[in-house]
Amino acid sequence: MRWALALGFLLAACSSDKSASPKPADTKAEAMPAAAGEPVVIYAASSLKELVTELGDSWTKKTGQAVRLQFEASSTLARQIKEGAPADVFITASPEWLDQLKVIERFDWLSNTLVCVVRKDLASFDLKTVESLALANEQVPAGKYAKAALAHLGIKPPERTIYGSNVRDVLSKVSQGGAQAGIVYATDAAVDPAVHVAMTFPDESHPKILYSVGVIGERGKGFASSLKESASLAAATKRGFIEIK
Repeated sequence: MRWALALGFLLAACSSDKSASPKPADTKAEAMPAAAGEPVVIYAASSLKELVTELGDSWTKKTGQAVRLQFEASSTLARQIKEGAPADVFITASPEWLDQLKVIERFDWLSNTLVCVVRKDLASFDLKTVESLALANEQVPAGKYAKAALAHLGIKPPERTIYGSNVRDVLSKVSQGGAQAGIVYATDAAVDPAVHVAMTFPDESHPKILYSVGVIGERGKGFASSLKESASLAAATKRGFIEIK
């Protein structure tokens, strides 16, 4: 009799432990939010760093969807994407770099102004006689625009011309005293208090500066669409970018 009672208690305990174990369906449900929370990966031209960071933060607050940002020269980012980098959205400073990629959607987004900057402590400046000049490499959009503008004005780069890997690299070379002057976008000049705009190139001196957005993966559609919203465009124009009408 005692043996029967002990066996009954043992069976009841086993049954209780089994019912307390997590069900496979519950485990699967708990794993789903982690997959859904994977960040949207955004590759963007260096000159967009502050703007896209701001818009990415706003997007995350609005949707709860995290973003991961990568900034570099458009040419470098395009090469990385072609080699398999997992970008969902690519925002380039020249649409030609989207032509080399497989995109789901694309649209032209913003424009900019090309300027020549010098350190604020430089007393006088003449681009025709400047001793040192920083430019972006020719494959970089800012370098392409700068080369065209100089040719249009009949200005030959000085013997001491320093090339940067992207437009922010050019800006830092001037800001830190590595070159007397540099050709960047107006929005770049606005973020560095150590420089000021010494010259603005006329629009007709170079190809139109055009920031274009390419959606590489399905996950990027929502963020890309948000870039066209009025709040995003207002943030862009506040930073000096030009809305394309």
